[in-house]
Amino acid sequence: MVLSMAVACAKTPGYDFGEDDGTPDSIDGTELADDTNLFGQITDQNGNPVSGVAVSDGRTVVTTDANGVYQMSRSKLSRYVFYTTPAGYEINRADDGYPLFYQTIDQTQRVARNDFKLTALDAPETNFKLICIADPQCKTADNVSRYRSETVPDVEETAQGYLDAEIPVYGVTLGDIIFDSPEIWEDMKATMENLNIPVFQTIGNHDHLQNVGSESEATENYEKYLGPRDYSFDRGDAHIVVMDNVIYKGGAGGANYSGGITDAQLAWLEADLALVPKSKLVIFCAHIPFRDMNDPDDESQKNGQAVIDLLSEFAEAHMMIGHTHYNENWVHQAGGKSIIEHIHGAACGAWWASTFCVDGSPNGYAVYNVDGASIDGYYYKGTDRDDGLQMRAYPGTAVFGTQGTTTFGWGANTSTYNDPKCIVVNVWNAIVPSRLESGADSDLLWKVELYQGGSKVCDMTARNSPEWWAYGNFVINYAKSGSTYSNNRTHMYYGNLRSGDALNDTDEELDFEIRVTDQFGIVYTCSKLNRTLVQ
Repeated sequence: MVLSMAVACAKTPGYDFGEDDGTPDSIDGTELADDTNLFGQITDQNGNPVSGVAVSDGRTVVTTDANGVYQMSRSKLSRYVFYTTPAGYEINRADDGYPLFYQTIDQTQRVARNDFKLTALDAPETNFKLICIADPQCKTADNVSRYRSETVPDVEETAQGYLDAEIPVYGVTLGDIIFDSPEIWEDMKATMENLNIPVFQTIGNHDHLQNVGSESEATENYEKYLGPRDYSFDRGDAHIVVMDNVIYKGGAGGANYSGGITDAQLAWLEADLALVPKSKLVIFCAHIPFRDMNDPDDESQKNGQAVIDLLSEFAEAHMMIGHTHYNENWVHQAGGKSIIEHIHGAACGAWWASTFCVDGSPNGYAVYNVDGASIDGYYYKGTDRDDGLQMRAYPGTAVFGTQGTTTFGWGANTSTYNDPKCIVVNVWNAIVPSRLESGADSDLLWKVELYQGGSKVCDMTARNSPEWWAYGNFVINYAKSGSTYSNNRTHMYYGNLRSGDALNDTDEELDFEIRVTDQFGIVYTCSKLNRTLVQ
């Protein structure tokens, strides 16, 4: 239970009040500064003070002292006061199961007191799973129904498997919870109530109200249902930061926002991270990708490089991103560190049109294993798919149909693939050479090998290419069009068998296997070719 009260001008038992405005002179021996107008105390389940807890109003960051007391002069713009849950304490949850680490500031009071109570964990968490869910992006009641009946049960089942093994699990969405439809906020929030794990939230561009004049108006609904947009929490040796990196410009349509964080947000992030030991793992969660920031003055990702530079100060850092509806891993190089930006496929896939994303990866989410101050394994989990499904392979000469002047197939469009022995494979979570910034760690690259008859034929070559199977499906089966579906995908590989006809021979006759090894040495295999437009 979280306690809250606003200080009034009447005497409250146990506090020494000043003579001016009802602000106490001290709390449990902690003197309050003259300009303090937001303060409180954090205690544990036994009423003992908890020191060293970071507390913020979204602008200022302070820590509790030996008496568990925090104090600050709050910003007039602040709507919430919130704390960073320490690693040794449980995540507080509201009656509906959502993480509860904040309280609304009573703006009718000049002076506000907000207390919090924490519950200590029985033992430290040295290992946990983090589930990242990008872009539920529900627009209609039918979309909400699919999210509730497809994604949510799958996430809970995955989480329960780890919980049964006594491994803690936490979740975070990565923005675009709704799709420009504020009327469904109630139903969408209800889909994630009382889950078997706490799931934190991130705001996306489509979670902003349209046709309003200010950022505060645009984010009003999100904050009403889900709380602060910039905050952090600790688990084990990891510090997890969630930020709004959508800069709203006002008006409607696709050009009403840009990516990035404001100077004020950057100052908050600097203050938040200043309290984190450099030996820790930092996981930074936001919605819009930071990749490929070649122009330091590019306002499409304001302060992006500054964020990456801050992350590079820690033992290890990862960025968890959504927005694109396809999987891609970009490896930044800063401060002598390689920082992986994990851009996730969408829970809704291609906006609930099918059961796969625009790059052919299944609708789904990602699961990360956090061990100490490092992520030492992760995989993309397709909704209602086996954990081991990490790729889809095709004959290079396969044609998945035609429409107008477009023939959907690799060999039909590029001579490189026009060989009966050619195999193409979509390894949707691979780290590929074209996405390593100069100087980044090449050991992070995934290895994709082609075997036939039990012996290795070749290392398959990464090459940007349309995902012709997915593109054909979207155009022919789902009546979609546009570059969203036809763009090159970075995680396509090809190689030629020693013998056989990949299109006309059976998988058994070809006797082949594709072996994919990620940077942790985990091996995934595939020995099936998709030859038709079948999901």
